[in-house]
Amino acid sequence: MGVVVFDSDVLIGFLNREDAHHQQAVERVRASMNPGTRRLLCAVNYAEMMVGPLRSGTHERVERMLGQFNIETIVVDMPLANRAAAVRARTSIKLADAFALATAIQAEQRGSEDVSLESFDAKVLKAHRDLHPLAE
Repeated sequence: MGVVVFDSDVLIGFLNREDAHHQQAVERVRASMNPGTRRLLCAVNYAEMMVGPLRSGTHERVERMLGQFNIETIVVDMPLANRAAAVRARTSIKLADAFALATAIQAEQRGSEDVSLESFDAKVLKAHRDLHPLAE
């Protein structure tokens, strides 16, 4: 079973037609809809993504979309927090981005195959390549 972990920038781009990455985001979200693919979003990245919808009053629509697309929100527990801290300590990426990367690493370490991290941030993607796989 494949796993796609979303960084918040991809879902923000998907939701906002004015976003510079909107078309690319639509393509990436659509590609993740393949049967048997698990879609994950760390709770930290969920919070990042929800700021705009809460401001504009569209948060309920976004919640429905996440449910319709079967995007699982991953709760931040101590192991995930420690993994994100380790990512942050080893890279120059922001803490919220470290949570997206840590979510992908956690999925891999728990036995998921074909895990991809969807992000438009080159630093995040480089950190994923550099740390893959991150030792405990």
